[in-house]
Amino acid sequence: MQVLKVLELFFMQPLVWLGLLRSYMTARNRVNYERHHFRSAINAQFVEVRHFLIDGVLFGLVTSVISLGLGIVVAPVWVVIYELIAVISLIIVPFAVLPVTVFGLSWLIYWLYSPQLTMVGGALQRYGVTTTSMSGGLLINALVLVAMILAVTAALLRWHDHQGDSPQLRPDQRGKRIVRYRWQQFLVLPVAVLVPGDWLHATFSWWPVFMVGQRSFSIILLPLLLGASVQVYKQLPKTAWHRLAKRYGVVAVVALVLAVGARLAALSPQWLLILMGGMVVLTWGILIQHRYHDQHQGFRFSDTDQGVRVIGLRRHTPADKLNLGLGDVILECNRKAVHTESQFYAALLDSPTYVHLKVRNLQQELIITETAIYNGAPHELGIVLFTDQED
Repeated sequence: MQVLKVLELFFMQPLVWLGLLRSYMTARNRVNYERHHFRSAINAQFVEVRHFLIDGVLFGLVTSVISLGLGIVVAPVWVVIYELIAVISLIIVPFAVLPVTVFGLSWLIYWLYSPQLTMVGGALQRYGVTTTSMSGGLLINALVLVAMILAVTAALLRWHDHQGDSPQLRPDQRGKRIVRYRWQQFLVLPVAVLVPGDWLHATFSWWPVFMVGQRSFSIILLPLLLGASVQVYKQLPKTAWHRLAKRYGVVAVVALVLAVGARLAALSPQWLLILMGGMVVLTWGILIQHRYHDQHQGFRFSDTDQGVRVIGLRRHTPADKLNLGLGDVILECNRKAVHTESQFYAALLDSPTYVHLKVRNLQQELIITETAIYNGAPHELGIVLFTDQED
């Protein structure tokens, strides 16, 4: 029963519901865009919402076990500051996810406005809230939480690499159509952490409290915002997401090593705050590097006059058996040269039960691929091409 009460308080947090709404809006906008520009959705399921719920629970359990095992303690005033900044970031920056920046900024504000020096801190203390000062232990715990944010983000990029395969049409400087692929997913993890004091127990008599020496602690579920919003124009999406996931993983290891080193070296809070700022800079650094690498590639997903370029593939369709990849150019369909989407569909009608394609892949190799067309298959075989008319 007490566990249910703790969960109930977590679901009362505005950050959780705002995060769910944001995931829903992201999924709905994607599906509507696909239906408008490509006649039908490439993936009609609201996978962003499903991942928000399922992955949130899964990773929340894992990170909670790690957090309680390590005895992660956070200050209650910092929790309020963090949630407030996270909510504001989701409202005023609707097309970006800045979890590490939000996390680092919350600690900077907590340091600038020490609870002991504010009327809010005094009021909270009168209600039994232990407003701990900026101690080295708190910031070491914060570095561990940053490592969790980065590690889970890396896992999401690898697990859901197909999520960023939805094409978005953009004009280049000459008005020619090019394609952008965006991977956008974030979670609000319920991470169990310790907060000092018995103020929750004083407010809710059923709230679990335990003693460690002369100090009392309560357990709360911290809504931890994480995720990313990244895009590519000139790389295969899956390859780019995997490369970025590796970099996130490296920075997560760096954060963990810094936390261990800081514990052994007994660094002052000021130095630990600098390390926290360094983690924010490193995170921005890998995102800038990701964009720089993409901008300096020679290839891009653009319209072509020499066939029709594949810019999207619907899963569980005949396209799976054709072994096509994003960026491939279909030169012939059923032994007829094709240069537009309408020509491709017309050639498909010549053989309603079988399709034979001549394709040039990204390695400039010519390949022949073919498959049977089963009843109920989509008329375009699950292959998404540039439409004949610009949107």
